[in-house]
Amino acid sequence: MKFNYLIFIILGIFGILVIFRIFIFSKVFSKNIESFKDNKCNNFFSKNSFCQFNKDSNKCDCRLQKDDIKYSFNSPETCCTQNCELLNEEECIFNDKSKKVPYYCNIGGECREFQGTIINSHISANNCGTDPLNNQLLLPYASKEECMQSVDVCDKYNISSRTISVNKNECLKDVNCGFCTNDTGSGKCISGTISGPSDLQKYYYCTPYQTNGKNNYEYGDHADYLLTPAPKYW
Repeated sequence: MKFNYLIFIILGIFGILVIFRIFIFSKVFSKNIESFKDNKCNNFFSKNSFCQFNKDSNKCDCRLQKDDIKYSFNSPETCCTQNCELLNEEECIFNDKSKKVPYYCNIGGECREFQGTIINSHISANNCGTDPLNNQLLLPYASKEECMQSVDVCDKYNISSRTISVNKNECLKDVNCGFCTNDTGSGKCISGTISGPSDLQKYYYCTPYQTNGKNNYEYGDHADYLLTPAPKYW
């Protein structure tokens, strides 16, 4: 009798432990399900997300456009119908040829042609990346001729695939160029002299010898070149 009673107690404890483990498992499972649901794209994200070629990183990203504004935002990869990261430049843009239009960008001093789109919900994909100094969107050019007019002699030192330090070192070797750095460490090579940027209207904030961590302008050590007298032709 005592033996049966002991088995009953053991089975009861075992049953309680099993129920307790099931309860804990169900809680964890439910939490994971809710987490999975939260990571799912809602209708707005799914409808407005698309693959866009990033000119700054040279990669295809999943982006989101809100309304008809010309700027897009980061979107989870799962919100795009394709895995954007696996697509090359040609595959990244919407592949309906009837909806494509060419445009041009000044990339490192060269005017490159890109395929854009006329679909309003994807129109923000037609851009030339962002300005490293102010993070503003660089708008495209409709023709190569128009793009060529924007090319600066120092643009060839602004290569997005290289580090800021490499671009800066190459830039400061050129007597026609100076380097402007913002408060986040990003920088851009621009036309200038020892006095400052050549285009003061555009780069008015790039000031030599800044001490407040804002947009600082630097010029290379070209003392020998600057002190060399100009050749005489008479």
